[in-house]
Amino acid sequence: MDAQQIAEKVRDLIMGAMRDEFREFKAEVRGQLEGFRIAVETMSKRMDAVERRMDSLERRIDETNKRIDDVREELTKRIDSAREELTARIDETNRRIDDVREELTKRIDDLRDELTARIDETNKRIDEANRRIDVLSTRLEENTRELGGLKAEIAALRSRQEIIEDLVRRVRKLEEKVFA
Repeated sequence: MDAQQIAEKVRDLIMGAMRDEFREFKAEVRGQLEGFRIAVETMSKRMDAVERRMDSLERRIDETNKRIDDVREELTKRIDSAREELTARIDETNRRIDDVREELTKRIDDLRDELTARIDETNKRIDEANRRIDVLSTRLEENTRELGGLKAEIAALRSRQEIIEDLVRRVRKLEEKVFA
């Protein structure tokens, strides 16, 4: 056998062994690849499910954001409307307060003027009454002095009366003695 034939036989043997090993490796790799394929398919299905769920969540988030925006817009309109209404009511109340303040101020001023006039009139009447009281007081003092003088005169007259009565009694006694 020649070297070339031996080399071919060795080569065929090595190649056969390599083919067998390659088949075993190929089968093993195929099995592992089948497992990887199943795992990749499972992962792919899971990824698809996750993507669907994410799409669903994104839609729901978008819908929620839209609802939030709609609610925000509606609430903003309602707040603006309420603010305008309250501002109008506050302005109306302020106007009414100003009107009432003006009316009350005018009434207070009128009342003050009326009371001042009445007080002035009352003061004039009091001054007149005081003047009259002073005149009456002066006259009363004069009358009191005159009364004091009259009392003294009356006392003097009584004293004289008593003396006269005493004299009259004595004269009667004397008359009785003389005519008896």
